[in-house]
Amino acid sequence: MKKFSLTLITATILLSACATSAPERIVTKGPLICSEHEVCPELSIRWIEEKRNGFKITAEINNAEAYNIKQLEFIIDGQPYTYSTIQPTKFKDVSGLKNSTNFIQVPVSFLNSFTHAKQIDLKLVTDKGDIERPILKANGEKSSAYLTFLKGYKQ
Repeated sequence: MKKFSLTLITATILLSACATSAPERIVTKGPLICSEHEVCPELSIRWIEEKRNGFKITAEINNAEAYNIKQLEFIIDGQPYTYSTIQPTKFKDVSGLKNSTNFIQVPVSFLNSFTHAKQIDLKLVTDKGDIERPILKANGEKSSAYLTFLKGYKQ
């Protein structure tokens, strides 16, 4: 009985240590700054746990039409950072709308440029034309997506 108790306690301690050693780096998604009746993409960010070398940024569009998302171009204080998507866009029907989703992978250093930026825009290159929306406006207005990026970077 003593051996069983000791084994159980040791296993519990080891499992607890493993569970708390890896940081949780999944952050919720947030929309960009959009006017009413505009296509308004949402972005989410997730730490790439398998490689531990960057973040997966997912763009999602919910609209009556499906959009093939090919590229994400971040314009940070006038400097473009262009990333092509890695896989084909995924489509599904959600509550009568088409959900178009695709992602890119960026290095950890990419988010450094967000911390002191004055203005950030995102251009989604799609089969239906470019969709350009602000993430951070020059007047200081911050999108939920921007706050998501900062939260992900600080974790």
